[in-house]
Amino acid sequence: MTNISSLVLILICVAIGYIFEPIFFSDSNSSPVKPVIAPADVDELDPDAEPAADPHPDPEPEDDGLQADLSQITQADYPEKVTIQVDYTLKDEASGVTMQLKSGTKVKPLRIEDNLLVFQPIGFPIEGKTEVTNTDFKTLAVPLMLNRLKSATADNGSSDPAVTPEPVVEPAVVPEPVVAPEPVVTPEPVVTPEPVVEPEPAPKTDGGSIDSASIVTLMKASVAAGKVTEFDAKQVVSWKAGEPLELDGQTYQTGLVSFKAETILGMQEHDAIALIENGAVTKWMWAKTKLEMR
Repeated sequence: MTNISSLVLILICVAIGYIFEPIFFSDSNSSPVKPVIAPADVDELDPDAEPAADPHPDPEPEDDGLQADLSQITQADYPEKVTIQVDYTLKDEASGVTMQLKSGTKVKPLRIEDNLLVFQPIGFPIEGKTEVTNTDFKTLAVPLMLNRLKSATADNGSSDPAVTPEPVVEPAVVPEPVVAPEPVVTPEPVVTPEPVVEPEPAPKTDGGSIDSASIVTLMKASVAAGKVTEFDAKQVVSWKAGEPLELDGQTYQTGLVSFKAETILGMQEHDAIALIENGAVTKWMWAKTKLEMR
């Protein structure tokens, strides 16, 4: 009987344990240990919180110390040729000549007026204007300008044009006592009279005019002296005297020059007129348009 009673008592205790065990663990969620919130969760909980600083910020771009100032572009920075990047119709009011320039045509830049590039077709004495941005002028001129400014800065002996080197103070020089030298008798120099230079004979004139040979001589001397830049003596095909020409109420003797020059249409022959007055070439003009040559 004692064993049976003990066995019954054990079974009753086990049954009681199964009944009350959930109660013992039901408050386990009230444990004082709280879960750790990750930093990313903090932003979600508090939308007004400032974002954390980037530990690896991008480096700021370095300043090369020399900015491209287009107002500093001078004639020395002009490229010999630029390319027009749009189709352009060129019309000369003086001569009535009209030309169609396709995009990609090379022209000669002359100057900038009110943000417009004044240019001249290669081999033609007429001018046109277009926006600077319609050409590659800036692309070609700005590097030339920057190289010139950097060269000028290097010549000053400093990489920073704003830095002026301090002057070098040399020690004071104490002059030595002056000892009067003994007088030296110098013979008077023999004065040789300067040779008389005979002036070159003037071109032969006949009633205020000069002959054909003198006209050719004057034209060659004018071209050699650089009085005209549209051609040089190597390009000339022929030199000859021309007929008298009345211009602006005045009559001139003339000389005619034919020369070859490369144009956008290929190698072509052009004629130029030299206006002669008082035995000298006073002006060069294009024979066809009567416009003054540069």
